[in-house]
Amino acid sequence: MDKTILNIFKIISLVLIALAVILQVVVLVKGEDGLMNNSILDNYIRLSYVALIIAGVLAIFFPVMFMIQNPKNALKILGALVLLVIIGFICYSIASNSFNIVQLEELKTTAQTSRYVGAALYFTYIVGGLAIVSIIYSGISGLFK
Repeated sequence: MDKTILNIFKIISLVLIALAVILQVVVLVKGEDGLMNNSILDNYIRLSYVALIIAGVLAIFFPVMFMIQNPKNALKILGALVLLVIIGFICYSIASNSFNIVQLEELKTTAQTSRYVGAALYFTYIVGGLAIVSIIYSGISGLFK
């Protein structure tokens, strides 16, 4: 089954690459005048949508399939997701709007959006810091093994 899935992905990848190459050749042949007509760029965008949809479906499908095949590891994954949700709630609770009404109007945003952005920044800092700490830990623990 794994070989079949791998072969399917190779075929899909090769088809997407071939389509991108064909579109690039069309751009090179038609030149700048061809780009004035948006049909070529529309095809590029459609191709990127197809690639994005395929990546999204696979990003959802494979973890679900992995969790079904390995229920013990699924608990670890669910634990990590719960931890991320907890970190998200903590970040949202400490985030605040530091702009006054005039600044919010200049930025054309709302206080709630400002709070969401602050929470996202805190979340990024915390998760990034945890990633750096885990990389350092794995490097140091690898030296002693």
